[in-house]
Amino acid sequence: MKKRYLLAMLGLAATACQPQSTATKEAASQPAPATAQLATKSTAADTTAAVLDLLRQVDLTTAWRGTRDEAMDGFYGPDNYRISFYIDTMRRDEHQPNVFYFEGRDRYKRTITPFTGTLTVTRLAPLPDTVAMEHRLGNRAYSAFASFVLREDSTAKGAGHCTGRAVLDFQVNTKNQAAQASFDGIDSGWDNPTRGCGQVFRGVWLDNRTGQRKPVAWANFYGVIVPEVLSDLGLGERGDEVNPKLARYGWNTIMENDEWWVKSPKPNFTL
Repeated sequence: MKKRYLLAMLGLAATACQPQSTATKEAASQPAPATAQLATKSTAADTTAAVLDLLRQVDLTTAWRGTRDEAMDGFYGPDNYRISFYIDTMRRDEHQPNVFYFEGRDRYKRTITPFTGTLTVTRLAPLPDTVAMEHRLGNRAYSAFASFVLREDSTAKGAGHCTGRAVLDFQVNTKNQAAQASFDGIDSGWDNPTRGCGQVFRGVWLDNRTGQRKPVAWANFYGVIVPEVLSDLGLGERGDEVNPKLARYGWNTIMENDEWWVKSPKPNFTL
């Protein structure tokens, strides 16, 4: 199980994931695929043009969606309660190559709610050589910085919507095909915005009925965004056991194979 493997490998005492200046400089040390180039220094308009130029050639739909067979976990509200997200589908806008539409479901305290959303990539930055990829074959790697809006089904009890920022690490092969990137080594990714996990979302949740606002964050591997209060209880550390005190935060079933996002197939009857 991927989460158990990462727990055993990393031995984390992680704090909230924040972009690091060394990883977000747009220093086009590597050429972008095909003819698209990222400028070293540019105005906002120039940067937008460069992003659009690259994304017309490279579709990030598969990279954003990933090939995961599990949900992304994170933390919601001032009590840092566990929340999970799963993206079922994603597609790129036909006319705006930096805009993506997605559908999925989230789970909070065993309540599953459908959602729809929009991702808008606003900036790209090259990734370092620590990315697990074949540079000798001409592949390149980047971080995509995006704004997002996620809206739960308005008819669901307690529905709300979230706005925030997302970061995706991806690599591009010589055929301009993009895939989510990973990192070589235990510590190689900790100086980049996702800390090597590939994808992170951070935002503010707004309750549709009450207007109450709460922080929320989730990632491919929750260990990179564990709040300090929970890391002190052992969440994110190596080992197969979870501190019983974490049950109050919804993390008591972390080692269980609870694939809540799997849709049960309809029975097929043959007469």
